[in-house]
Amino acid sequence: MDDERVAEIAHAFAHPARVRIMRLLASQDACRGAEVFAELPLAQSTISQHLSVLKSAGLVKAIPQGTAMIYCITAEPLAELETLLAALVADHPTCAADSPACSGGVG
Repeated sequence: MDDERVAEIAHAFAHPARVRIMRLLASQDACRGAEVFAELPLAQSTISQHLSVLKSAGLVKAIPQGTAMIYCITAEPLAELETLLAALVADHPTCAADSPACSGGVG
């Protein structure tokens, strides 16, 4: 996963409403749009914009079912991000709070 893709996914998670949508979708196999709209105290148009960001990042799929849309999480990008973050943590030492390298700030 290249840096631009990581940034795109991070941007998709950069709003609490989108995180809430992802949590809602993660709690079930699929979710009707009406269920998403009912769970968030936001205007339907605002929720639609957040869903659009998540879809653009490839994190959510929208599947038409009759007159409704069914939303579900796309697992691949999340698995790739998880692998990348795990590698960052495993491959690089973390800085202890009392370490001289960390105590003076950056730069």
